[in-house]
Order: sequence, then C-alpha cells, then structure tokens
Amino acid sequence: MKNNFYLIICAIIITGIFACRKEKLPEPAKTPEKYFPLVKSIIQHNCTISCHAPSLGYLQGLPVILESDSDIVFKGASIKAALTGPFTITNKRMPPSGALSNADIEIVTQWLLKGGRTTDCGLHHE
Repeated sequence: MKNNFYLIICAIIITGIFACRKEKLPEPAKTPEKYFPLVKSIIQHNCTISCHAPSLGYLQGLPVILESDSDIVFKGASIKAALTGPFTITNKRMPPSGALSNADIEIVTQWLLKGGRTTDCGLHHE
C-alpha cells in the first residue's frame, strides 16, 4: 500500500514539473506577405532613391525601373542576381555604392524562395 502511495505522489510531482515547463514556441514562418514589405523597403532605400526611378528624375538605372510593387515583383530574379550573382557584362553588382548587408540580401533571397509575391497584387516573378 505504501509503494502505491509513493508512486502516486511521484507521478503527481513529475506531472507538475513537466506541466509547468514553458517551452519557447517556434517563430512563425515568414510568408511572402511578410517578406515583401521588407523587400520593398530595401529596394526603396537602396535602388529607387537614387537610380531606378525615372519619375523622380533618376535615369541612370534605366532600363530597370523599380518604382511600383509590380516592377519589384517582375524584376525579382534580376534583383537577386544583381545582389548575389557574379559580375558580368550584363549583370552588374548592385548597388554600385557597395553591397547590401547580408541580412538584406537574405531577406530578398528568402522572399524569392517563398514565391516572390506581394499580397496587394498577387503577381509572381518570372
């Protein structure tokens, strides 16, 4: 009888210990909808602001225009190539002022891996 009592007490204590443990919940996966605003901000601060916005008078980045969400989506693969691809006559590394941070490059890369879309127009990159 004493053995059963001790087993029950031990079971209650062990259950209480494991029930009170707080495990860190995994971070929700970033979806394309979460990445696009980050990508758009990166493009606006590094590309549109000085080169790829003819409506703002910046013509040196032509023929690549990155003024709208659809411009960014349609040029997604080219943007990644300009950030990470090898320098060639047809692929210049961007931005010309120096490489983006590894974190910014990773955001662009992950956005493309997850489909390269934006929520407001549902377009897909080529």
